Amino acid sequence: MKLLKFTVVTLLASLLAVGCDGDGLTIDNGSNSGLSNTGFLSMAQLSVDCRVDEKDPEVGVLSATTRSSVNTDNFDCSIINENNEVVKSFKLSQRPTEAIELATGDYIFKIQSGEVPGAAWDTPVYGAEKPFKIVRNETTPLTEVVCSLMQIKVTVSYSADLLERLGEKTLTTAIVGNNSLEYALTESRSGFFAAPQVSNTIELHISGTYAADKVNFKPVEMNKEIRDVKAGQHSKIHFYIEHAAEGNITVGVTIRDWVTDEVIPCNVADLVNEEEWKENGNGGGEEPTIPAEDPAIEWKGYDISKRYAITDDLTVDLTIVASKGIKGLLCEIKSEVLTPDELLNNSLCNVLNLCYPTQSYDSREPDTYIDVEGALRALKFAVGDEVLNKKTLSLSITQFLGMLKSVSGENLKNHDFVLTVTDSEGNSTSKTLMLQTGK
Repeated sequence: MKLLKFTVVTLLASLLAVGCDGDGLTIDNGSNSGLSNTGFLSMAQLSVDCRVDEKDPEVGVLSATTRSSVNTDNFDCSIINENNEVVKSFKLSQRPTEAIELATGDYIFKIQSGEVPGAAWDTPVYGAEKPFKIVRNETTPLTEVVCSLMQIKVTVSYSADLLERLGEKTLTTAIVGNNSLEYALTESRSGFFAAPQVSNTIELHISGTYAADKVNFKPVEMNKEIRDVKAGQHSKIHFYIEHAAEGNITVGVTIRDWVTDEVIPCNVADLVNEEEWKENGNGGGEEPTIPAEDPAIEWKGYDISKRYAITDDLTVDLTIVASKGIKGLLCEIKSEVLTPDELLNNSLCNVLNLCYPTQSYDSREPDTYIDVEGALRALKFAVGDEVLNKKTLSLSITQFLGMLKSVSGENLKNHDFVLTVTDSEGNSTSKTLMLQTGK
């Protein structure tokens, strides 16, 4: 029995010695392909469709249709791992025909027809993300991917009887986030907007002229919102007359979501302002007179290019005109006494964003926003929706003069307010309001 035990031990030792020899028996540590931590993805049978849920806005019939007219060959494809790293990218028409070896784990197959512009005409972008899992030594087939619209689609129309009464330059501006498009009365194209949030708001602004008798035009202006709009949805906006009589009209708005068929009611009344456009000093006329400079900043009764002393009877009432609508309005304060620190002590800062008051800032730290909306409203400044997209704006800063005098003292000091207005087409005009305190 002792001899047998000795023989077994000797045999084990011999086997271990052979395993250490490069020409002998080897022990597999899992590095060979048969036991490696990888699997395969096959796209040999992959098909891609672009579908959009369309609905007749009058009948309300929903049908999912394949957009066969969309050529998917140049769609960009990428394979993204669970660390959000792109491990492979290619055009759909150039996808690998052989199975792709990938490390085991969770992945996303992303396909997209192109980059999504902020806002553009007739530029739909389709895309999809399809998750899949790679299992060791197994092949995962990717067979079908359905792409959907990645943007918000907006169309605008008017009833025939309303069109007869609107001035030809009347515009409807649709805004999603920081992007906008202007719809002329004859605009038949579809607008496509990026959807920055899961739930978005479409802001509508209609501005122009209206004549109940089709002759004597008066200015019209209206703002509405469509809320909870998501990517892939098509909102059809339709303006129509509910009742029309001289001096008394109501314009209705139908906003129909072609995905959910929800009609969003908008109660619109007293659309027409009493003030008529002025042309050569006479009332009436088809369209307003646009100043030679557009956008324009004017100080009624004063020459804005000159410096004025602040007196008890001085009024600073500015008129800002932008025929394309105000997209941005900044006021930078440069004062010997209203320093950035002094302004901060009064819940203000030296660069005021009147369109987006929560995005005002101290010029020393332009990347840090300061919310000054409450302080500006207390000073009777027009801000936010009272400014954005307006074509004519009355801006009074007379109440600001009291603060200026209270901190200035008796010595002579200059105070400049640099105003910069930008319209929806990117045109800008700057004027400097120059004031003086002390003696």
